[in-house]
Amino acid sequence: MGSIDRRLAALEDRSSPRSGYPVPRALMRLFEATEDWRRDREGLPPIDRPYTEEDRLDDEHTLHVTIPAYESEPGWKTGEAKAFLEDWERKVRERLERNTR
Repeated sequence: MGSIDRRLAALEDRSSPRSGYPVPRALMRLFEATEDWRRDREGLPPIDRPYTEEDRLDDEHTLHVTIPAYESEPGWKTGEAKAFLEDWERKVRERLERNTR
């Protein structure tokens, strides 16, 4: 993991607010997902982050555009791939439900 950790740290450093460049939302989401993955491997819960309007829009887009696009591709027709997409969709729906009450 050392190499990946070093590369991620370098990328985070170049994308930090102190670098003078705005951090793209997609990159921040990658950093957050990576940190949550690390925490999960260590038996820790994910970091509790506020759910924003931008998050809601991303989730809606994922449900109505991204996942259907994957589902229409032949490479996503295998049992494992379909299970992955179903799990992803379930998690996004749960997050939307939990945060839009």
